[in-house]
Amino acid sequence: MYHMYIVTYKEDPEQEKTVEPFFEAAKFTRYLYKDLTILLTRPPVEKLLLDRPPMPQGYQPMKVLVMSLNGTLIHSEYKLGVGFEILKRPGLSMFLQRLARSYELVLFGDQD
Repeated sequence: MYHMYIVTYKEDPEQEKTVEPFFEAAKFTRYLYKDLTILLTRPPVEKLLLDRPPMPQGYQPMKVLVMSLNGTLIHSEYKLGVGFEILKRPGLSMFLQRLARSYELVLFGDQD
């Protein structure tokens, strides 16, 4: 990139010793790379789950059960003329009600 600049914009490229434009572009690229790395590697929020409310004396906190929605609990498919259909697995409501008695449920999906 620097060589293209020297050859294109200077009358006598051999006499030109400045490399400032190259260094400026290198700094800019390094800052862009650093910002992009931070953006893609850090989570969007510090805490993904809320704090648990205080428990009364003698009670044990509920265990957390994390379950994926897509492909296990629900199924989504696209039908021409209808659009997306989301189908629940048979007995899903009863299953979740029974689990909610013993566990704190965290449901997530990996689709938009």
